[in-house]
Amino acid sequence: MPAAELRTHLLPAVLPDGWTSVADPTEEKPKGAAGASATPPSCTGLIDGQSVVDASTTASSATAKAMFSGGHSVDNGVIPGMETLYSFPGDGAHQAMQGMRDLVGRCRSGELPRASWEPVETACFAVAEGPRLGDESLVIQAMVTTGAIGTTGESQRADATVVRVGSSLVVISSVLSLTREEADTVAAFMPAAVDQVTSDHPEPVDAGS
Repeated sequence: MPAAELRTHLLPAVLPDGWTSVADPTEEKPKGAAGASATPPSCTGLIDGQSVVDASTTASSATAKAMFSGGHSVDNGVIPGMETLYSFPGDGAHQAMQGMRDLVGRCRSGELPRASWEPVETACFAVAEGPRLGDESLVIQAMVTTGAIGTTGESQRADATVVRVGSSLVVISSVLSLTREEADTVAAFMPAAVDQVTSDHPEPVDAGS
């Protein structure tokens, strides 16, 4: 799908239980834009599950993104989530899924870039089984801990759930500030997201459409 069409398959603007979704503007990839590099993605800069996904999807022909939020966080705010759709030529979506597994296999843990006065932050990654949706799925589990590997420190988790539907990938990801329960709530929107991608008449992404 081109980016404009892919965008119409994002989660709708009005979601259950008072949640809402706001899509990013459509950004078409320039014609002749470079695809995936032959060089494997670097472990540097991998912070959360979404960054692993992004590093493995450089050959996507189109991308659409949306932020969605709702519920009540532990700080009485709203719980944020992010949805990203990718469309690939040929077997690119399946290759991207394997690329995520390979990247996590190479980058299971490592220190994040920091200034000399800042505390050490370590990012650790694992691949878990995904929901039984689409053609294949997985969960990139990411944990960022303040403190060197092997020490006890504060840890935050930000996962990304990925489902492949044909030549497209559906990604639902959370941010590091969420509790485990809040992150699970965000991930629970995946069935609705897959329904939007597979629907011939998806619900409107933009309010009033």
